[in-house]
Amino acid sequence: MKSLRKIITRSILLTATIALLLVAINMAFATNWMFKYSGNQPLKYAIADISDGLTNTEGTYALNPSATAMMEKQYVWAMLIGRDGQVIWNKNLPGDIPRHYTLTDVASFSRWYLNDYPVSVWEHPDGLLVLGDPKSSIWKYNITSTEDTISHIPGFLAGFLILNVVAALMLALFLGLWLYHKLKPLYNGITALPKKEPLALPTSGVTGEVARILNETSVILLQQEQQLAHRDQARTEWIAGVSHDIRTPLSMVMGYASELENNLCLPAAEQNQARIIRQQSQRIKALVSDLNLASKLEYHAQPMELARVSPAALIRGVAVDFINEGLTTPYSLAIDATEEANGPILLCDQALIRRALTNLIDNSIRHNPRGCDIKLSVTRSTGSLVIKVSDDGKGYPPELIKNSGGLDESLLLGNHGLGLIIVRRIMKIHGGSVVFENLPDRGCTASLVFIS
Repeated sequence: MKSLRKIITRSILLTATIALLLVAINMAFATNWMFKYSGNQPLKYAIADISDGLTNTEGTYALNPSATAMMEKQYVWAMLIGRDGQVIWNKNLPGDIPRHYTLTDVASFSRWYLNDYPVSVWEHPDGLLVLGDPKSSIWKYNITSTEDTISHIPGFLAGFLILNVVAALMLALFLGLWLYHKLKPLYNGITALPKKEPLALPTSGVTGEVARILNETSVILLQQEQQLAHRDQARTEWIAGVSHDIRTPLSMVMGYASELENNLCLPAAEQNQARIIRQQSQRIKALVSDLNLASKLEYHAQPMELARVSPAALIRGVAVDFINEGLTTPYSLAIDATEEANGPILLCDQALIRRALTNLIDNSIRHNPRGCDIKLSVTRSTGSLVIKVSDDGKGYPPELIKNSGGLDESLLLGNHGLGLIIVRRIMKIHGGSVVFENLPDRGCTASLVFIS
């Protein structure tokens, strides 16, 4: 849920930032527009200079060059109305402009329009100077306001700005809450998928399509999970059944081979052949047992009998079993169990851990046919207890060391059979791990790491 809140918070902040940015852009645009389109207005005061440039010489009016340039830059026509209302001078005067005006006519157009021409007027010594702009070029409207209203304009603008900011923030909050309401079911559905829980999300609204896809995905995952469970169960049962069916005829083969091996009436060569048959039958029986155990460990079908045992006593028992079974001369087995190793108590399935240690010792014997010295030891570090099986043989293949962390079981199967796979799976169900290492000088170490 924290990640969803984080997404919503960022969405609210982003929306608020966008809204405030739009307010700032609008203000900047309005300010720019005011400066741009009001920038030419001060030039209108040049009408006084134009009026001063219109002179009367012996009854003839003339506009000096400077005034003419200013007029042509801003206006399209000009006229001078005498005190009797008659036009006494004009320049570019349109045909639809009258040549005589009454006092009422002057009052009506002086501040507005004359025949749709925006006009500006200025007092001249000989009358009234009228300057005309092109039609539809200037908008004129009389705005009248009290001093009190004008004095409150700054406060009104500030309040309007604050209102815009508050509205933007409220909009961002509303959109964030709306998004949270819409996304929360989807978030809960996504988090429920790894738990293999069925989904029934509502498929209406803007997120309906995504919800529908999640519901369908949930159904597919559940079906696949059920199929995998059935397949795994069938595989485990099949392996267990095959193992059981093989044991009976295999026991008979081993029994008859043992009788032939001990039959003194047979030649030595035939007794030796019977011995080979018995040994290989025992090997097949061990492989079938390993296959059955590996399958149960993989699918968590192997029952665990947890008990508190001493690691030192555990490795001593494994060593005694090997010695009593007759460890041949090229091999030796030693124990390194200090007084400190007697103290820690390990919660584990003793039979499975003994099996793991037995597999590791068998692996050292099988891959070092010329003999090697094997050592069992127990060490304790911060937060873990480690049981090691070391030898001074030829060591592990480099690819096995390289893939020790995320071990590829096909690699183990190809080089070391089921023995190391069983070791790895035994440690996995105990919540620990196995680490394979080659020693600097010679030999290797397999470490069973238990998290305490």
